[in-house]
Amino acid sequence: METPANPYSAPAANLYGSSPSGLGDAVAASTIAQLAGTKPWLRFMSIIMWLGCAGMGFLSFTYAMIGTVGAAQFENNPAFKGNAALPGGAKFLTYTMLGTSVYMGAIMLLMIYPAMKLWKQANRIGQLEQSRSTVDLDAALTEHRRYWKFNGIMVIIGICLMVVAFIAIFAMAFSSVNSAALR
Repeated sequence: METPANPYSAPAANLYGSSPSGLGDAVAASTIAQLAGTKPWLRFMSIIMWLGCAGMGFLSFTYAMIGTVGAAQFENNPAFKGNAALPGGAKFLTYTMLGTSVYMGAIMLLMIYPAMKLWKQANRIGQLEQSRSTVDLDAALTEHRRYWKFNGIMVIIGICLMVVAFIAIFAMAFSSVNSAALR
């Protein structure tokens, strides 16, 4: 036997409203349309980032080859011996090439993660278009959040590195002024 409802209890209501179609977890068509409109742009930007990764990888490899294989060529070139523009001569140029190669390789590796997140978000939006499920909406928004979280962290790191660079530049300038004054 069912217990009758207590007429003195507080009323209960669904805070999210009821769905007339009976699909409680369905996402509104207007929401899906808005996200579906971003899908081609997400793919476009992801492809651009992947092409950027490939270009950075190629340049990194090229600079590494120039820095290592070309080192002997730099040493034998008379233009590098006694050149005031190159304080370390050929070794300076070799280390510059290798340092640039490492820098470009690091940038390439940092571009892979956001490119993957954009592609995954587009995939999740495609799944959402098929299922209309809030679970797929959550998955798409999770990829979106991860993309922007990574970008935010990279901006914070960039700002910190810029502050360190300004301090280093100021310290070098101050030390050179002091050393010139001591002479």
